[in-house]
Amino acid sequence: MAAACLISCKDRKHEVPEEAIQADTVLTEHAWTPVDPMELNMNPVSDFAQDWMALAMGNSRHFNSMTISWGTIGELWNKPVVIVFVSSDRASKQMMDESEYFTVTGFPRTKACKDALVYIGTHSLRDDPDKTANAGLTVEFTEAGNPIFAEGRLAIECRKMYSAPFDLNRVPQDIRERMYGEMGVHTMYIGEITGVWEKK
Repeated sequence: MAAACLISCKDRKHEVPEEAIQADTVLTEHAWTPVDPMELNMNPVSDFAQDWMALAMGNSRHFNSMTISWGTIGELWNKPVVIVFVSSDRASKQMMDESEYFTVTGFPRTKACKDALVYIGTHSLRDDPDKTANAGLTVEFTEAGNPIFAEGRLAIECRKMYSAPFDLNRVPQDIRERMYGEMGVHTMYIGEITGVWEKK
């Protein structure tokens, strides 16, 4: 696995001119340690459903983030994968469709981190262009140029392999009525894990 080299975005804006990235950021190893996906120690149910994670996509010039509680991790097609779900209502949906990669970041169980996840989960990039910075999060970029967060304890980088919206005709009626009366339909994204980093 590649070294845990990350680029830290000092001004914490959601959109950073390319020349500013080259001039104002430092390539550093920080406290991140690369981990083999087969040695990853996590509970997908509690990490997603209870602790929540930050989904991010884009690049150093333009990125977005949102809080997710629906997701899992495992194996598919003989590859380690992460599966996440994004509603058509979310501004992140278009960027997820356009991006080759996405990341998920898990955070320590602190009030500050939970507050940050609440913020990025309830604010849209459409209305708050600096929502990531306003949440108190510091963006870093992997060697492949994908956004993760310095405040995290676990970061997983994924190359998108497959995506498809739910077919509501195949969703159980009680769930369809409860979840999709007014909410947009979710799309499932399956990503091959290409990098994992932890903070010890």
